[in-house]
Amino acid sequence: MVYTLGCTGRIELPVSVDPSNSVSPPDVKFTCNPDVHGTPTALQRLSALQYRNTLKALFSAAPNFDATNVASAQLAKLPVDSAANGYASNDDRLSDVHVQTYYNVAEALAQSVVDNNEVLAAVVGSCAIDSVATDACIDVFLNGFAARTYRRPLTQTERDRYQALNDGTRDGKEVFRSLIFSVLMAPQFLYHAEVEGQAIGKDDAFWVLDPYALASRLAYHFWQEMPDATLFAAAQDGSLATEAGYQQQLSRVVADPRTRRTMKAFYDEWLQLGNITQFVASPAFATFSQDTTIGQPGADHLAAGAAEIEEMAAYYTWTTQGSARDLLTSDKSFTKSSHVASIYGVQAWDGTSTPPLLPSPERAGLLTRFAFLASGTYQTNPIHRGATVRKRLMCGVLLPPPVSALPPNSLAPPASSNSLTTRQRYEAKVVNEPCASCHARMNPIGYVLEQYDALGRHRDQERIFDEMTGQQVNLLPVNATAAPRIVADDLTEVSTGADLSRLVAESGAIEACLARQYFRFTYRRNETNADGCVLERVRTAASTDLRAALLDIANDESFKTRKVELP
Repeated sequence: MVYTLGCTGRIELPVSVDPSNSVSPPDVKFTCNPDVHGTPTALQRLSALQYRNTLKALFSAAPNFDATNVASAQLAKLPVDSAANGYASNDDRLSDVHVQTYYNVAEALAQSVVDNNEVLAAVVGSCAIDSVATDACIDVFLNGFAARTYRRPLTQTERDRYQALNDGTRDGKEVFRSLIFSVLMAPQFLYHAEVEGQAIGKDDAFWVLDPYALASRLAYHFWQEMPDATLFAAAQDGSLATEAGYQQQLSRVVADPRTRRTMKAFYDEWLQLGNITQFVASPAFATFSQDTTIGQPGADHLAAGAAEIEEMAAYYTWTTQGSARDLLTSDKSFTKSSHVASIYGVQAWDGTSTPPLLPSPERAGLLTRFAFLASGTYQTNPIHRGATVRKRLMCGVLLPPPVSALPPNSLAPPASSNSLTTRQRYEAKVVNEPCASCHARMNPIGYVLEQYDALGRHRDQERIFDEMTGQQVNLLPVNATAAPRIVADDLTEVSTGADLSRLVAESGAIEACLARQYFRFTYRRNETNADGCVLERVRTAASTDLRAALLDIANDESFKTRKVELP
């Protein structure tokens, strides 16, 4: 990652921030103009996760038939959605490999279904086993499996097209093989094709989603899979289009365990948990970590560290009414791992009783947890830590520096030294322009966090090691006092992680950043100034109730409507 290097780039501010002031923090409130109806939404394919989940659900009625297992060889070639644009679900690429995989999966599943009479009867109906496909049996298919695949009833034109496949040249099973293959290749299945609805006013490009599209939005956002039978029924009888019926279904969808699974994924991707997959193997790290359980059987510190943040987010979202600021200021330990708990000096949490308290004033909130502080090596990286706070928790945008403008070796990490602390080495590295002004907004945050070593252990002194031999060669006092300038004109100096966390919390940036991130996760695109109303709604809720912030987005106009770009 570029954050591990010396000069990491400049900070670009998000939408609504004045770019003329390079040290202004991102906006902590959004302007809501009710006369502006959002931003046109591009046609979106099912994400890789949604595609797999939907295949599994489509064929769930068939006995002993797991579609993802049956087509596992073909699905293995489906490109992995990249989170380079923030979230994996935001990956809107469509390649030849995608298309070929869709084709191969459809072909494998259609053939497997017709090869097994019991499965064919479950997918289509018992009439499909006959040697001749009748129009009545095809209607059963179109009203059942095909409608579920399209996630709405088929139009008469669509029905006629599928009926035409029964042209007398194929036997019954071949007709249904062709039908199953065809609907699994239909754009209405592979994409979120929200093209039905009622125009709002005279604006033909802006309309209220019809009940079937709304059912799909609810299911795919909160569950990452297709609507269930109850949602389909609510769409069919029209109750989903009423306020009472919508609230009833929203409450039911939210209470489903799949919603918690999806929200866990949101927190994971927002906070980028699990980026470190292993500890470096070196003599210096071996000496540095010799008084821990790292490397012992069952001691998976990295997975346990990520799990603690997931537990903390779940606790303040579902177990108790928590706010976004609780993520930054909580003094409770949520790790169930004795290995990570020993780093904090507390007992492991049993998951049900009141979580144990962290040592005060050493720790409070996300910034002082093992998962945030561990570097994977024996050295800390103030730039990485500071940039992570600015980017992930305050939504500042870090752009790579123009390489042509940098002095030689600017991107190399500072040289090792037996007589200088990590802070001193990094301060010397970025003391001059063009690096100084940019790093002034990142490095001081990291300097405050120098009170924690590369395993997140609290310290007053930094141990210096010989990389080749692993021998400790020096012990230097840590200076963790700095002015992090969380708010641009605030030069308040702090020296503890708890005080740093408090400054970030008091800035209001965490609520605004959560609103931005959750918008991107929900709508699968970046926000614009036209999205101020929904952003402000989520931000306001996050200041008091995380659960409301994550769930109430489905009550916003933007969730129930669609705007398209007219030619």
